[in-house]
Amino acid sequence: MEIKYFDHPHHLLSLSKPKYGSKDCPVCFKRLGSIGTQTYNCSADGCRYGVHESCAKLPQEVQSPFHPPHPLTLQRHRLYVDKYSFFRCGGCNKNWLGFAYRCNDCNFQLDRECAFMRQGKEQLDKKHPNHNHPLALFEKVPTERYKCVVCGKACSSDPDPTYGCWECRLFIHGPCFERKLPPEMHHFYHPHPLTLSATPAHLHITCEACYQEFAWVWYYSCKHCHDFGMDIGCTLLVLPTSTSIKSETQIQHFLHGHPLSLRNNQEVRPCRLCEKGCTGPTYVCDYGRDNNYRTCSKYIYFHKSCLELPQQICHPFHQYHLLTLLDLSHYSSRRYRKCNSCRKHAFFIAYICESYNCDFILHVECSTVVMPPITYQGHSHLLQFGDLQKFRDADKIVIEINLLECSACKSNISESYAFTCLYCDFNLHLHCGPLPYTIKHKDHIIHPLFLTNSPLQEEVEDETDEFYCHACEEERDPLLPVYYCAECQFVAEFKCVFSQVR
Repeated sequence: MEIKYFDHPHHLLSLSKPKYGSKDCPVCFKRLGSIGTQTYNCSADGCRYGVHESCAKLPQEVQSPFHPPHPLTLQRHRLYVDKYSFFRCGGCNKNWLGFAYRCNDCNFQLDRECAFMRQGKEQLDKKHPNHNHPLALFEKVPTERYKCVVCGKACSSDPDPTYGCWECRLFIHGPCFERKLPPEMHHFYHPHPLTLSATPAHLHITCEACYQEFAWVWYYSCKHCHDFGMDIGCTLLVLPTSTSIKSETQIQHFLHGHPLSLRNNQEVRPCRLCEKGCTGPTYVCDYGRDNNYRTCSKYIYFHKSCLELPQQICHPFHQYHLLTLLDLSHYSSRRYRKCNSCRKHAFFIAYICESYNCDFILHVECSTVVMPPITYQGHSHLLQFGDLQKFRDADKIVIEINLLECSACKSNISESYAFTCLYCDFNLHLHCGPLPYTIKHKDHIIHPLFLTNSPLQEEVEDETDEFYCHACEEERDPLLPVYYCAECQFVAEFKCVFSQVR
């Protein structure tokens, strides 16, 4: 049997085995004889042209609902150069090889499967609440081409029907179409109402709960926070209000967008809040554990005690505004900022100030510091008394102590303690800072204590190698000034008399 094929008009094609050295099928770009069908080969001597029987039987012209004005013709796409020349399908928006169904009047083309999608006999009278156009039943939907805008999974004609809008390239599984989606809802993970929305064209959005990117689907967005979005699956994954589960077994917490379950953790995993190891009873995220979607279950672990921290605090280091406990991974502008107290990078969860034009950040660990800040007349900001050894970068690169310059005497601060500003690069030696010369202390009420350089004269004469603070009865740094009573030989290091110094 011989046929005349439009792509090879000069010679007839006959049904036979592929010739030795034959080229790939020009329609599908697969090897001749590789897809289980016979091959039409050119009957002329020396010509190695061939085409699969199934490809040769494709209609040369189709009418597609994707492009109602004009018919589409099967042809090589105009930018064809060689077998690796791709074209973009105007239906599924994916790149394909081979022949395309193309409009001769418009710059529109479909791949060979999308061109055969058809509208079923059933026409929905009722529109979907979240779409303005009527939705039709689709037939012959290619697999792995179109995503359901509700669940994000691939649509097909089997086993569930697919509904959609040709004009908007919008597709919905039959079960997802029947699903009741609230147009607006309040969620425990966000302070503002969330509204059911459609992702803007060609824009990828990251879900704030599971941290996965999505596009071309519906999602819940915040009208107040323009960069906040959650996919439908994460948004609706909430505990019922009438649940019989004990609150300690499964909880909803403002630090994570999914419910958390109490587990007896056998492996040491870092707590997302304090970054210390979690073992034993631990709150974990189980979202997706049963369907191999393990994004959260890999690294969402919390100590029970960490989840008991207050959501907002009023801290003496930042007396002007409230600080809110937030996950910094959702705030790109603050993700790599440093804690105002310890000057380490804040990567995950920290207390931050949400007031306008205020970037104050405080690690959870630093928020437990009991030493209050100091008001110094020579500087407009609050000062803290701190250990310079803790000023380390998150990359484990030590900031050399001698790089800190005293803002009073302009010399390097070589001691381990100093006064540092909570808001700028203002630093003071202890002896250059706001230290009173005389104080009274509860551990030595008989006589006042005087600010004295260390080591003391008596300690130098005794040639001792051990220097102790009589207030805490622990070893002290001999290079730091102390408060001293010469009559009683009572020595108190600065951090033990801090409350009296203020």
